[in-house]
Order: sequence, then C-alpha cells, then structure tokens
Amino acid sequence: MRAKKIGNTIKIWISANDTYAWAHKIGKCWPCSTLSGKRVFAEFDDGDLIDITINGKSNFDCDAYELNIMIADFMELILKLKGN
Repeated sequence: MRAKKIGNTIKIWISANDTYAWAHKIGKCWPCSTLSGKRVFAEFDDGDLIDITINGKSNFDCDAYELNIMIADFMELILKLKGN
C-alpha cells in the first residue's frame, strides 16, 4: 500500500497482496470479496472520489459497499502510519 498527498488530493495504491490480506483477515474476513487479489488505485480531492481503477481498469465491476469499507480501512491505516 502506498499513499501520496498533494494539497487536498490524496492518492492511494493498494496491491493485490494487500487486498487479499484485507479480504481474508481473521475475524473480519470478506468471504465473497470481489476485490481480493486485485490492485486498487483511488484518488480523492477534498474528500470526493475522482478516480478509481481496479487492476488498471476504470470500468471494473465490484461491490461498492466492499470498496467503500476497504478504502476506509486503508485510509485509517495510512493516517495512523503518518501520525495524523
């Protein structure tokens, strides 16, 4: 997982290994994950999602609820790691 913040824009890259680990976390697994093992890139400006790609495709079909929770979990981790 990587993150980059420039002004009000935040970009995050989540690797296939990270999405797999997230979907199979003990006690918090996502058994029918559509994102497990997929690369995810998301870009936010002032908190609004402005770009998303999954495995390099912008038209990838996935569970929006799962995507929201995954992004929120990784954003929380990013903020903890950066001390914000």
